[in-house]
Amino acid sequence: MHADVFVSRRKALEEQLPDQSLTFLFAGIAKQKTLDMDYPFCVNRNYYYMTGFDKPNQFLMITKLDGSVKEWLFFDRPDPYLERYFGKMADKDDVLAKSGVHAAEYLDRFDWEIGRLLSRNNFEHVLFDFHKRELDTVRYPENDMCQRITDAYPNLQVGSITKTVNNLRRFKSQDELDCMRKAIDITAKGIAAIMDHLRDGVNEMELEAHFDFALKMNGAKDVAFDSIIAGGKNSNVLHYSDNNQVVHNGEVVLLDLGAEFGYYAADISRTLPVNGHFTDLQKTVYNAVLYGQQKVFAFLAPGKPVEDTLRIAREAIGEKLMEAGLIKQMDEMTRILPHGVSHYVGLDCHDVGDRELLAPGMVVTMEPGAYFPELGFGVRIEDDVLITENGAEYLSNQIPRTVEEIEAYMAAHK
Repeated sequence: MHADVFVSRRKALEEQLPDQSLTFLFAGIAKQKTLDMDYPFCVNRNYYYMTGFDKPNQFLMITKLDGSVKEWLFFDRPDPYLERYFGKMADKDDVLAKSGVHAAEYLDRFDWEIGRLLSRNNFEHVLFDFHKRELDTVRYPENDMCQRITDAYPNLQVGSITKTVNNLRRFKSQDELDCMRKAIDITAKGIAAIMDHLRDGVNEMELEAHFDFALKMNGAKDVAFDSIIAGGKNSNVLHYSDNNQVVHNGEVVLLDLGAEFGYYAADISRTLPVNGHFTDLQKTVYNAVLYGQQKVFAFLAPGKPVEDTLRIAREAIGEKLMEAGLIKQMDEMTRILPHGVSHYVGLDCHDVGDRELLAPGMVVTMEPGAYFPELGFGVRIEDDVLITENGAEYLSNQIPRTVEEIEAYMAAHK
């Protein structure tokens, strides 16, 4: 994305910052995996959203004094020794051109810059993107910085900008939608690869390997989240992750997976028959879930509460299951469909922001399901949907969804 995108995002944030404030967003740090290896670095998504940078050991600082805003990006000083091993490091010109910030400085200059700023100006607030989940002993960069600054300047009022940034992220620009459409297109190719290789006796991990291969062959660096490839009884485990069992004719395989492209996620679920044909019972349950998804899609529109989707899905699926004699009372649906149906999608698979009324530009999932451990299978169907001015638009219509579409595809590729 062009630097102007990130400039615009920062301006939207800065309009909501209090005057006389100092604000920090951190990229994060690499985590040690073993003696001389780190885990692949995963940039803090709020930092990426505001800067477009994805390297560790960086942070954005924004000052707002008497209505005047200045942006600083601090990062590692280029080191010829490290560049010999890991490639060229960004310099000040690179950072200024790619991010559009007002000033770029090396980390070893920060203490001098912050000391001068705090001693010469009347700051009242210091704000951080706090995102730590657990009360453990591992400190995050923003927590360390908060401690350092407030130890020296205890008069500053500490606050969080996390919610503000999260709510900005709910509304997707055209650039973001382009990345999400690409992620979904690549996911479609990955699901097609699974369908092409689905057969009696194949292992779930083989299917996962075909999915991963298709993603990388089509431009996705990684998956958006750990893939769920759940055959047979495993399809009733909502977040099944072993992906190591053999599947057999007569069973279904539940997929919940997605590619990541430009850090934007796809999140798609399909339930497939191993031999290419659903049994009558599987078809009944599948069509009930599909009917529930269709009812949710008809509901989605600006001004509608996203939380109502679970009720709508349970009522619609329950109606069909009762007609088929698979349940006797509607209250059984809390067991049959125990999870939520809609969440935001974006830079995170389960994207952030207050779950309020839907509005144009939001992207949400529709993922109703029905799970029957006693029958040996579960069904989930999930698609990503853009909220438009007048309703909603499927972003994943290219992926076979109905019983007829799935069976026809598998018959043509066996």
